[in-house]
Amino acid sequence: MLAQRLDSTAHDLGEAAIEIIAFEIGGQRFCVRTTAVREIRGWSKSTPLPQAPREIMGMMNLRGSIIPIVNMATKLGMPASEPDGRSAVIVAEVQDAVIGLLVDRVADILTVEAKTIQPTPEMRGSFTGGYVTGVIATGDGMTCFLDLNRMFAGFSFEEETAA
Repeated sequence: MLAQRLDSTAHDLGEAAIEIIAFEIGGQRFCVRTTAVREIRGWSKSTPLPQAPREIMGMMNLRGSIIPIVNMATKLGMPASEPDGRSAVIVAEVQDAVIGLLVDRVADILTVEAKTIQPTPEMRGSFTGGYVTGVIATGDGMTCFLDLNRMFAGFSFEEETAA
């Protein structure tokens, strides 16, 4: 069951250690594998995208490519983050597309032992753990390990072409 719950983490790949990037959203700590991250940028205003889903803040020009910017707080069901001087955009590749993830601040880039990633608690009812594939307990709290592929599974990144 543990391997199923941590399907995209190191346990499935038989890794002893993995590199993660930890970040904060709404006072909570989250992380993703560094292999999904292309770069980290400071916040700069994005251009709104009309009729976009609520979590899409807009779009930005990244060296000639237009990428969507996702407010990760909204995507996780939290109150929307208001960008400030400490905010960052984590540019990630998900499902062969590049997207920007707005976070309140980047906390650290670490190497953690795979065995330190624990499964999310099992609960009865409709809770499935959603985008969280595991939890890393540390001396100063817990860090939720996010699965970006699961998080953006229903997202369409294809460009529409005129017929």
